[in-house]
Amino acid sequence: MDRVHRILVVDDEEPIRRGLSRTVTGLGHEVDVAADAEEALQLALAHAPDLVITDLNMPGRTGLELIEDLRDSGIEATVLVLTAHASIDSAIQATKKGVYDYLQKPIEPAVVESALIKALEHTAMRQEVLHLRRELQRQGRFQELVGDSPSMQQLYRMIDQIAPTNASVLITGESGTGKEVVARTIHGLSPRRSGRFVAINCAAIPENLLESEIFGHEKGSFTGATASRPGCFEHAHEGTLFLDEIGDMPAGLQTKLLRVLEDGKVRRVGGQREIPVDVRVLAATNVEIDERLASGRLREDLYFRLNVFTLHLPPLRERAQDVPVLASHFLHNFAEENGKKLLGISQEAMEQMTRYDWPGNVRELRNVMQRAAILCDNDEVQPHHLPPSVRPIVRRDPGSRDALSVKVGTPLEEVEKAVILETLEACAGNKTRAASVLGITTKTLYAKLRRYGRLQATEVLR
Repeated sequence: MDRVHRILVVDDEEPIRRGLSRTVTGLGHEVDVAADAEEALQLALAHAPDLVITDLNMPGRTGLELIEDLRDSGIEATVLVLTAHASIDSAIQATKKGVYDYLQKPIEPAVVESALIKALEHTAMRQEVLHLRRELQRQGRFQELVGDSPSMQQLYRMIDQIAPTNASVLITGESGTGKEVVARTIHGLSPRRSGRFVAINCAAIPENLLESEIFGHEKGSFTGATASRPGCFEHAHEGTLFLDEIGDMPAGLQTKLLRVLEDGKVRRVGGQREIPVDVRVLAATNVEIDERLASGRLREDLYFRLNVFTLHLPPLRERAQDVPVLASHFLHNFAEENGKKLLGISQEAMEQMTRYDWPGNVRELRNVMQRAAILCDNDEVQPHHLPPSVRPIVRRDPGSRDALSVKVGTPLEEVEKAVILETLEACAGNKTRAASVLGITTKTLYAKLRRYGRLQATEVLR
């Protein structure tokens, strides 16, 4: 352990601060000391410690409150807590909140030194993981999520902040945008990652069976219930439950779900006993929430209980710049799965995929690349490996660089889009010039490009 670390020692007893400081400096590290939580937070904000050693019981704000303050302030330090024997239960609770370990008073220097070395090894490993995660995020990768558009980068930052908490999250977006992938990512980055991730689609299960699937049932509670069976809440105990298409849950079940979320207890169908459950609930919907709330199909109180945070996944047509990185990612995975060595995707095939609107979103792109990986018999995916739906119906006229050929029956919207994009390309990306050539205002051009997903978030009409 060659690196010099900065360690913050927090205790209201001066002899303990002095003794810990000697141990820290004796190991070759820098030390800050604080007598209370308020002073500690100011020092942490100023110096960003790698490790915090804090007493639990102090005048004013407690050690647990300090830990929460550090987390809320974005301080990513490993934490060791000090506790007297009488407070051992509090120390165990603290470890469940993400504290690395606890030391029991009176403190022996040899024990402290050993604990410090282990904690700093953990710190170094965690910082390496954080660095790798941020590097992958910069390259357009974040766990199972892929994309480097501004909207995806913003999503990654939100997930990073939300995942370590126990807050409920509502994930919105069209079908196929990857809502379950987001939910799995949140679970994988949370303290619950060692527990189960249980997913259920509320729209895919008949109403008469959905209650039993979610809450479980007792033997004999209905025809066919030949044995007692736990539901999703019990399966997800100490883990995460993902309720997909929550907007399609029947009203009666919404009432029962709200009660479980508020009480932390579940009662099986036909049962009398209330079973305690510790579950983080993530929900998703592809419908307009306002419409569901206005019609009464979604309870307002349930919505507000689930909607502590909202994460919106934009459709793929609004982030066309993510198509190349997604396509390459899927192609690599499927080529490996099928034992093929594919170099990549030809420029023409990639251009066709980038211009396509992807009504099925990321799921459709994934299926297209799986098909291409199977059909491709050379080094690169070519246009003919793509399904007809993806190939353009408006093409460049091979006889002229400045002309397009249009297939009879092509929707006018597709023709307009092709003409606008080709004109913009011919104008070398100059939007003012392209608008002039097309005979439309620059404002209209910007609006259309925004709809096609061809504007960066930073681009504004000047």
